Amino acid sequence: MENKIQEVIKRDKCVVPFCSEKIIQAIEKAEQATEQGITPKLAQKVLEGVKEQVQQFRISVEEIQDLIEIELMKSERTDVAKAYILYREERTKARNGKSFETIASIIRAESNDITKENANMSAETPSGMMMKFASETTKSYTAAELLKPEHRFLHRTGAIHIHDLDYYPTRSLTCVQHPLDKMLENGMEVNHAALRRPNSIHGAAVMACISLENAQNEMHGGQAIRLLISIWLHLLK
Repeated sequence: MENKIQEVIKRDKCVVPFCSEKIIQAIEKAEQATEQGITPKLAQKVLEGVKEQVQQFRISVEEIQDLIEIELMKSERTDVAKAYILYREERTKARNGKSFETIASIIRAESNDITKENANMSAETPSGMMMKFASETTKSYTAAELLKPEHRFLHRTGAIHIHDLDYYPTRSLTCVQHPLDKMLENGMEVNHAALRRPNSIHGAAVMACISLENAQNEMHGGQAIRLLISIWLHLLK
């Protein structure tokens, strides 16, 4: 049978030549995990079934594994299919082990670098916990999918530090600093509204509050609202 598959996309996005022997070995390993053991020619039959189903030149490793499961379920050895599926799930759990442990530590509300990382986000509340789940998951996605390998290596080893890695996919800035001296000297524009140069300390304080509020709303959805309220209350005294 002609093999249309020539290349396989691995989980790290690397492309490698297709290897029939790896499929044979994986199926035989699943067979060995059953009471009945190896059935002659079962692995070769499943391999041929996989090749028959694939029409494209390149395929991902996950797609190959899905097809192996389907072909095994179609065979008389459903016990091998079960063993193969369980082994695949165990491998997935092993790869996700660090991420799952991070989530578990958040659920347990442990005091560590993860739960104490952001002073604006308490992992002890349900909403804060959900935000931390999203934050840690997004960090893993950013490192695996968005960073170049060399940048990922430098960040992981501490040679460089990418601040707020969880905000990287949003393409937003963080820890924004506005040149307050220039705004007080020349005025500013916020949401297409112009503010002229303040003529009093009260006006300067108001402009500073507007600047802070605008930066926080645009970048992080208004995390500084409590600070703004306290400043306004002080100004109204």
